[in-house]
Order: sequence, then structure tokens, then C-alpha cells
Amino acid sequence: MEVVQLSSELWEHMPNLYTRPGPIESREQVEVLLREGFSHAFVRLDAGDDRSAEDRLDRLVAERTFSPPIRPRVAFEKEIQVAAMAYENAMVHARRIITDVKMGRKVDYEASLETVGDIVESAVRNPDTLVCLSKLSTYDEYTYAHCINVATISVVFGEYLGMGNDELINLGVAGMMHDLGKTAVPSRIINKRARLTDQEFDEVKRHPEYGCRILEKNGDVPEEVLEAVRHHHEKYNGAGYPEHRVKRDISPLARIISLADVYDALTSDRSYKDAILPNKALAIMYGMREQDFDPMEVQLFIKCLGIFPAGSLVKLNNGAYGVVYESNPALPLLPKIKIILDEDLHPIPSELVDLAAEQALGHANLEILECADPSAYKINLKPYLTRKR
Repeated sequence: MEVVQLSSELWEHMPNLYTRPGPIESREQVEVLLREGFSHAFVRLDAGDDRSAEDRLDRLVAERTFSPPIRPRVAFEKEIQVAAMAYENAMVHARRIITDVKMGRKVDYEASLETVGDIVESAVRNPDTLVCLSKLSTYDEYTYAHCINVATISVVFGEYLGMGNDELINLGVAGMMHDLGKTAVPSRIINKRARLTDQEFDEVKRHPEYGCRILEKNGDVPEEVLEAVRHHHEKYNGAGYPEHRVKRDISPLARIISLADVYDALTSDRSYKDAILPNKALAIMYGMREQDFDPMEVQLFIKCLGIFPAGSLVKLNNGAYGVVYESNPALPLLPKIKIILDEDLHPIPSELVDLAAEQALGHANLEILECADPSAYKINLKPYLTRKR
């Protein structure tokens, strides 16, 4: 296999990632790399593929052709309470939608627009607050939280891409409704912890169509939303469902929702699966480029959330621990963090540090070593993120 030339500096910081491009030709080479501490590498699956698309992508990223819109942001500390209210209201609405559908009632689409409108407004003011909140839910409310997390993360990414307000609302509503069709799948299949049979998996794969049928009965849902719900499990390489669409034949909103859907699924605790750390989840998604995802879009998604997404617990080179407050797309290794624990994991008076500002002042002593798993240390990050100090 050939280790690929990475198209940006995004992964150079990652411990245990082997990044030297070139072929790995033997098991012996693999053993050497393992002994040296490497555990991951991104490889080209088919060395004979046309590389022109990847070369163009490399050039676009290297030249920074895409620039997210520069918008004034409300301070995290000021927006987090407003965002938390919008998020909680959305959770209540998600429960009501699912209950209504199970009872055979119509979806309250007007209320959905209002609910998503509040999320959009918060994303415009400070998207990092919503990214943080999306990681604070517990697995026992996953059914509802996943709907809202996919909606919020999709909206945050759409805002980063410069989408207009109406587009963001359609995107958010589609994200909220994307799994509505699972209400038509027997609960014994949805809640099964053992491996699904082929027949059971075929039934699960019908949920995008079921969701569309539910929403079509409403009569007031835009086609863009219906398409996004129908296509959110389609894949870039055509291996998705239900229509095996490829590349640009997949609805743009569906492509965004697909990224948010996979990210939230990977980073959420479930009754049968522990969450993956955000930076590792993004690394996995990067490895899915040209298979599940458009290469450029997944890279932009990673840049949007940051190498250390907001809400991540991180270990610093002085031994202390902090929580990422705000990402920094321009300097992804230098987010704004709140230092909360000493090297022995004892709480300390919190200190807000802007790593980019510190570096600009020539104080480059403090840096992030790695992401840490708060559940492994039984740390509840919510109080640190939702209170001012």
C-alpha cells in the first residue's frame, strides 16, 4: 500500500500517525512502524486511480482558495446560555415530533421552522457554543439528541460555508427530521444490540424513504428538505442507499447532513458503544474521503470544527487539562481553552487562555499535546462550559 501525501497540515500534529508518503511493501515494514510507535496511516486504496481530482484538491487547500465568511461573533460566555436554551427547546420539540409521528399525527412544521430558526441565529452569533452543547448529551436520550445534534452541526457547517438564512433553516429542519423514518421500523430492530440479520438491515435501510413518506403527507415540506432526508445515507462512491447516487448527484443538503450524522454517531456514547474522541472521529472521517464523502467537503468540515473541536478535553504540555472553548479555523492547533484541572486531575480556578494570542505575544510555552477522554476520568464538562467562570 502507498501512504498518501496529506493535502494539508491538519494531521501533522496527531500522535501515532505515520505521514511519510511512499509505499509500504512488506509486513516487516509494518512491524518496524509499530515498534516506532505509529498506529495509523492513510493509504491509497487503488494506486491506479486518476489523481487529477486529488491534485486539484491539494492545490485548493494549499492556496487556501476557500475562505469562510468573516462575521462578528458574540463572546462564548454571553452566547452559551442563549444557545443552551435554543438547544433544550429543540430537544423538547424533537420529542414532540417523534411522539406525534408514532401517534399518526402530522409534524408541526411551522413550529419546526421556529425551533431551527433559533438554532440558526445562535450559530451565526457563535457556532462553538452549539458544537459544545452537542457533546454534552447522554446516551439514554440519544434518539432525540442525535436529531438535534445533526441539525446543529449541519447548521454550523452550513454557516461556515456561507449559506444564507433560508438555506440554513432548510438544512436544520432536514437534519432534525433525517431519521424520522426510523419510527416506522419495528422497535425490536432499532433497539437490537446484537448484529442485525440481512433482512433486518434491509428494513433499517428503508428509513430514509419512510421518512420522506411521512413528511410528504404533511404537504408543507419543501422539496429540498425531502431530498435531504431521502439522500442522507447516499455515499460519494455510490455504495449508499436507497438510490446508490454518486458524487454531485447527491443533494447538497444531504451531503452536509451525512457528515454531521457520522460525526455525531462516532462521538456519542451509546448503550452498546463508547464515544470516540472528536479528533479521532475526524481522522476516521478523513480516511473515508472518496468513499463516503466528497474529499473537499470532508476537509472543509474538519476545518470548520477544528482539529480540537469546541467541547474537547485536552491535555497540555505543562500537565494541566483544559476544555476547548472556541476553535480557531485559521490556526487549528491554537484554539481558545479554559484550563480547569491540574496534572493530578484536581479542579483548579479556571483560567481562559487564547493560545493564538499567547503565541502572537511570543508566549509560546503552552501547547496542546492530545485530546483526553472525560468519561475515562469521570469528568463532567457541562459546568465548565455553561457557566461564566
